[in-house]
Amino acid sequence: MKPVTHKSVARCIMTPLCLALLAGLAQPALAHGSMESPISRVYKCFKEGPEAPTSAACQAAVALSGPQMLYDWAGVNQANANSNHQAVVPDGQLCAGGKANYAGLDLPRQDWATTVIAPDANGKFDFVWNATAKHATKAWTLYVTRDGWSETAPLKWSDLQQFCTLGNLTADANNRYHLSCTLPTGKSGHHVIYATWQRSDSTEAFYSCSDVSFTPVVSSFKDLGTVTAAQNLADGTKVVFRLFDKNGADLETWSTTMSTYSANGDAMYLAANWPFYMAQTVNTSSRYVSIGTLGTDGTVSPQKNATGNHVYSRDGNTYTWQVDVNGVTPTPTPTPAPTPTPTPTPTPNPTPAPTPAPTPVPTPVPVPTPTPTPAPTPAPTPTPSTSCAPAWVATQAYATAGTKVSYSAHNYQNKWWTQNDNPSASGQWGVWQDLGSCK
Repeated sequence: MKPVTHKSVARCIMTPLCLALLAGLAQPALAHGSMESPISRVYKCFKEGPEAPTSAACQAAVALSGPQMLYDWAGVNQANANSNHQAVVPDGQLCAGGKANYAGLDLPRQDWATTVIAPDANGKFDFVWNATAKHATKAWTLYVTRDGWSETAPLKWSDLQQFCTLGNLTADANNRYHLSCTLPTGKSGHHVIYATWQRSDSTEAFYSCSDVSFTPVVSSFKDLGTVTAAQNLADGTKVVFRLFDKNGADLETWSTTMSTYSANGDAMYLAANWPFYMAQTVNTSSRYVSIGTLGTDGTVSPQKNATGNHVYSRDGNTYTWQVDVNGVTPTPTPTPAPTPTPTPTPTPNPTPAPTPAPTPVPTPVPVPTPTPTPAPTPAPTPTPSTSCAPAWVATQAYATAGTKVSYSAHNYQNKWWTQNDNPSASGQWGVWQDLGSCK
């Protein structure tokens, strides 16, 4: 059994069973949600991978604060806010909710990934909060950065303008709160949407920073969530996209086999590629949704990115969806039939010789000793012609697929993120591919 680590505890907190167990211990709840559309900084970095995020901004955040804050993405809160948010969340600490262990989220950078948001025909946008625990609400309050705010300076309360306030809302069956707000007009380029969620049954409040890019183009697309590719797939894996209506009934199912794309030789099964090829199938065939990134021109285009593709409703309605990765069933190697052992031909009984005359006694003829056949000389082992890659280190995380290492005079190449997986024990379906001997 694996030891309990900070990662396993964080994962436990996000399951209903563990939440119930923690509640039974009369401990304070630790995780309650974050903005999902447009996606918050902490949730976006979590989806990139807490231990090895892909974007430079998330890498810098983890370098400062460590990966634990991403496992605890739903816990940017203050226990005693009681609607007095500026008193408990100081300037320069807004995205961290005033908590030192989330300080990486407040780094003033110009490369935080943005989500394009566009108003619908009524000038509204459906903000979505992903709740790991639902609460009675006193107020939802949304702010946007003022024109001329500085991306290279810490975010302050004076940089924000309030544009939407809502009261108690009912979460949907998937624990999402939908905040329909009129978007501020005249905004363009990169801004931050800052959200506060104040409970009515407690003094506790939650905070969220979402980086957005405004477009004036009216759009009927509604963001239904982000597709996340956590790792590379095996060649030949079938990926199935399933769409359901608001009652959970099946609407559409589309599948794509991720292999080598004949048109350009792309390895479709790589984490950065398979959402793109799945999106191409869905966008061509679906009557209800498109997958990709909403552009400032109001169109949705698939991206070769492990976490950059969103599922959008085309008609503004709400649907739920699921991606099923079916995997590859290995084709068993047939076991050859055993070679039959030849049945020896029985030696016939010799015909008895007539009784010899008493004299002379015949001298027996000696049986010649057969000369043994010398064993064949084994063919010489060919000298490896490939230079050895850097030696494999058990404690090192190999985050990039295709990284080459050497172990026991063989070169290996990883298929996905790995750490402490012995290359020689990986086998045909494991993380390491044997590239042959090296010197």
